[in-house]
Amino acid sequence: MSAPCPVFGFEARAETRPIDDEDRRELWRALEAEFLEPRGLTARSLAFGRVVSFAVTSEASQATDADRTALEAWARGRPEIIAFDIGPLLDFAAVA
Repeated sequence: MSAPCPVFGFEARAETRPIDDEDRRELWRALEAEFLEPRGLTARSLAFGRVVSFAVTSEASQATDADRTALEAWARGRPEIIAFDIGPLLDFAAVA
């Protein structure tokens, strides 16, 4: 039996200023359209409220440190995000 292929990704956490649920959904749609889709990444929401927590992976390849850096830059440009934290690259296949 062979070991599963690694699935490198990372977790991110964004704290938003007080916004309503529709604005929060719009922020998630912007994340998908402006960051995830162009880079071939997907995100799974882990928490959705004033603190948005999500795991980022790629179905076609692997998430990279360059993706982490790009996400940080994207988040800095969003006025509704007041704090942002990105975890290290992890092998989600090994964690499962």
